[in-house]
Amino acid sequence: MGEQNEPEKMKAIPTAGRIFADGVALELLRDSSDLEKLRLLSWRGKILDEGPQISIGGDRYEPVRVSRSIATALRFPARVAPRESTRELFTDVHRLLRGHLGQLDSCITAMVFTIFAAWLSPVLPMAPILSIYAPVGSPKHLTLHLLSLLCPRPLCLAGVKRSDLLRVPMELRPTLLLAEPDLQPAVRNILHASAHRGFYVPSGDSVRELYGPKIIMTSKWPYIESLETEVLQIALVPVSGQRPPLDKKMAEQVAEEFQARFLGYYLQNFSAAELPTFDVSDLAVPIQDLARAFGAAIIGDTELQAGILPMLRSQDEKIRADRACTIDAVVLEALLFFIHEGGSSKVRTDNIAAKVCAIYSGRGSDEQPSAESVGWAIRRLGVPGGRINRAGNGVELHVSTCQLIHGLAQAHRVRAMDGGLREECRYCRELERITAPATT
Repeated sequence: MGEQNEPEKMKAIPTAGRIFADGVALELLRDSSDLEKLRLLSWRGKILDEGPQISIGGDRYEPVRVSRSIATALRFPARVAPRESTRELFTDVHRLLRGHLGQLDSCITAMVFTIFAAWLSPVLPMAPILSIYAPVGSPKHLTLHLLSLLCPRPLCLAGVKRSDLLRVPMELRPTLLLAEPDLQPAVRNILHASAHRGFYVPSGDSVRELYGPKIIMTSKWPYIESLETEVLQIALVPVSGQRPPLDKKMAEQVAEEFQARFLGYYLQNFSAAELPTFDVSDLAVPIQDLARAFGAAIIGDTELQAGILPMLRSQDEKIRADRACTIDAVVLEALLFFIHEGGSSKVRTDNIAAKVCAIYSGRGSDEQPSAESVGWAIRRLGVPGGRINRAGNGVELHVSTCQLIHGLAQAHRVRAMDGGLREECRYCRELERITAPATT
């Protein structure tokens, strides 16, 4: 019986890379003599072993089997470059992209932060998703090509649908570069969830986790707007004049150099990746998560880390502006008006709707939501409502309800709260005490 089990016990375990509890990391390398052949490397501060199979803790590991088409489409490093500073690598990548693409510094910087976060994504709290709007005349294809040379295990796919995403071999930990994907609501929801671990998508009689870095290139502006706010959004600008050439030989040289340098960066720093200490409290929650993930990927350079916040603030301001115009936010603003006006213990839904319409009108909007849609917003927000008299439904302004409305208004960053909390309002004073930073 023992002899029968021995071959099974010694069977090699396929892996696309992993980190063990003792800090040893396994990574895939391509064979320099055969682009479709992979080998393993083990690392803990230095290369411990390298070959077609590696033994760790009594188990043997081998590279996961990859189909010929996938092996040809993906790109793996062939070596590990020596240690270098984060600043040196960041600067060289920035210079490379800026020189070939001729884009704004803010756009290039966002790409570079995304590349760093993609390489560190196995140990980050979330994987980066970068959405790039590419209008006519912008270097759309060159941008994707350059990013495919720099990102970890890049897999370029065109026009993917939901069913296509479910067939992608995510066990290989690829960076998906999606050219003009079908961004219907189902696909957007999947992409949004795939920035986080532990979210699974039904696929036949099983489920799949699609966690991993993704770059979306689209020429359709409404699509980029409809992506969730945890997606970093940038836009290319049209360029004119002659750009530096990038022929096949030069592209391979770029890939060989930077794939090795980034693999070295990952192996030498994955154990040091930790959430940054910079203050993100003035950013919206989804943008806070982005800032922390990008910051954790920048090791040992607080000055570079600090550049993340200005990059994200413009997107954060847009999120706040968009959120302040949603019906939920404006309904909360109308409810605040009735609380701050005083003299009313209850307010009817049609009166709230009238105030909502007045707020929209005052901001130059032609939105005129009905009392019914306002009632649904009240229910959606969780504000207690219902029939308040024979005339109809509304909200009774009990103490607990007023406290809830103030808390929701602050969470939604409604414009009525932008000018600060009202000293004469007991609920504003309570909220100020609750949210005031602790002092030592």
